[in-house]
Amino acid sequence: MAASVPTLIAVYDMGTWDPHRVAEFHLVAGRAELVVIDPDRCGTAQRWYTHGVELPDSPRRIPPEDGAAFMRALLQPFRSSYCRVVDESPPSGNQ
Repeated sequence: MAASVPTLIAVYDMGTWDPHRVAEFHLVAGRAELVVIDPDRCGTAQRWYTHGVELPDSPRRIPPEDGAAFMRALLQPFRSSYCRVVDESPPSGNQ
């Protein structure tokens, strides 16, 4: 069975007493798209979208054009205490 592909990934700012959603990544027609909810907080999401996501054992960054690979790369553990990345994809009907 193939691994599921995330279709909605939320980014939360954890730097306050009231963590809140600051951005979302959506998989649309094979490409990741960014929706910025709070442009003043957690610019990390914009950097990932602009420059790609760096993977630990890879010489290149994964760009949003790589769709599923980009969405999966967002779910790797990051060394960040101020942002949390959460897969909030709706359940798949093809289980």
